[in-house]
Amino acid sequence: MSKKSLKKTVVLSALSIVISAAMLIGVTYAVFNDKAETGVNTITAGTIDIALLDGTGSSVENGTVNFVGNQPWEPEGTYSLEPLTIKNDGDLSLVYKIDLKRSENPNPIDQYVTLSVIVDGNAVDLDTFNAETNNANRTLAPGEEVTVSLAGTLSVDTPASLMGASAGSISIAVLAKQITANAAYPDA
Repeated sequence: MSKKSLKKTVVLSALSIVISAAMLIGVTYAVFNDKAETGVNTITAGTIDIALLDGTGSSVENGTVNFVGNQPWEPEGTYSLEPLTIKNDGDLSLVYKIDLKRSENPNPIDQYVTLSVIVDGNAVDLDTFNAETNNANRTLAPGEEVTVSLAGTLSVDTPASLMGASAGSISIAVLAKQITANAAYPDA
């Protein structure tokens, strides 16, 4: 065999060994390194949306609700607002509280008016009702609603000098938060 031919055979043999090793490494790499991908659907945060509705289902937010009969009050008389519905229009379960506020400039008769809230026909102590406890009466699942009414009683001790006087403005705020340990009510 000639030197040229031997050299050519050795080079071809070495080249064959290198190609075989590369193919073996390539096959091994493909076996141990696989990849599969998929898309992730859109992540949407839930919503808290509380509605305050009148008897016809219309919103009364930022409006005025009248006392039934809209008549003058007399001592020992109890008068109720038109019923309101608190509805969870969001898609998260929530806990709510009712916050009654009187005018910052009360009239003298205001001190003789006692207010209470009636929830589903039952008078409720607002201090207990607003407590940060897991009270099932204050929770609303999405789409659920509860009927509430404000009741006022004019004290028998109202002085005669206040005849014809009017009470200052009263507002009802319904505050809602998600049912979690660290959620907080918004400011009223």
